[in-house]
Amino acid sequence: MSESSGRSQASTDYDFLIKFLALGDSGVGKTSFLYQYTDSAFTGKFISTVGIDFREKKVVHRVGGIDGGIAGRSHRIHLQLWDTAGQE
Repeated sequence: MSESSGRSQASTDYDFLIKFLALGDSGVGKTSFLYQYTDSAFTGKFISTVGIDFREKKVVHRVGGIDGGIAGRSHRIHLQLWDTAGQE
């Protein structure tokens, strides 16, 4: 990224920032889905989200070369996952 994009290369450890907002009715599993994805953990106990919850995860997406070869590019992605209370 260049200085003109609003951030310098040295100030970030990712290539892309993706913000994900989970919307849906109360009690459908938005929080469980996000905890399973970020922490590989699941709890069967239902605790309603009050307001909004925030989770983060960093992933590396590798793009293969021609015909699926190993010579490709990789992108560091920072995910910001927002969990709503389900009353929107």
